[in-house]
Amino acid sequence: MDLTLIIAGVAIGLAMSAPLGPVNLIVIRTALCHDLKVAFLAGLGAVLADVLIAGIAAYGIQSISHLILDYAKVLQIAGGLVLIVLGIRTARTHFADSDLTTGPHSARFGLTFSLSVTNPGLVLGYLAIFSSLSMHLALGASPYRPAMVLFGIALGGALWWLLLSFFVGRLKTRLGPSTLDKINRWSGILVAAFGFLLLWKAFD
Repeated sequence: MDLTLIIAGVAIGLAMSAPLGPVNLIVIRTALCHDLKVAFLAGLGAVLADVLIAGIAAYGIQSISHLILDYAKVLQIAGGLVLIVLGIRTARTHFADSDLTTGPHSARFGLTFSLSVTNPGLVLGYLAIFSSLSMHLALGASPYRPAMVLFGIALGGALWWLLLSFFVGRLKTRLGPSTLDKINRWSGILVAAFGFLLLWKAFD
């Protein structure tokens, strides 16, 4: 087992998960409405999508990569519409009456997975990372090297969602209902804004 490859994968997983986006907002909102376990489960949906997309890029499965990129506009439109609807629903509901308090917990896992796996930018991101680090990672040298990196990416992503869920869960005990309601409203507005941005990129 090459520890260097795993560490590199952890760094990549953290770098791809940490930037603020709709999935981060969904996990934050889930952590505010539920406990750490449910929020972490929501984040794991994104981890699974990351590993699948990174695996396609790491193993050089060009046909699948091209298929995703060929349908980038369709995926962006679909993802944008989902985010807009989700954002408007979130912004219009009070925190105490949140729609995330009902329904199976697996729905959050499926939502973050679908939003991540249909994001063409994820494919481009991993292709760019693996291309820029090709000399250091040497993914084509042996079949096990990409697997070690993917394992690290899964660990890094899971670590990020665990930490985010934990700290947001601790923070919510110090916030009043009105503050939580404002966070809920603005998170919905931001999610909808990400949706409009995807639509703008799709038709640009």
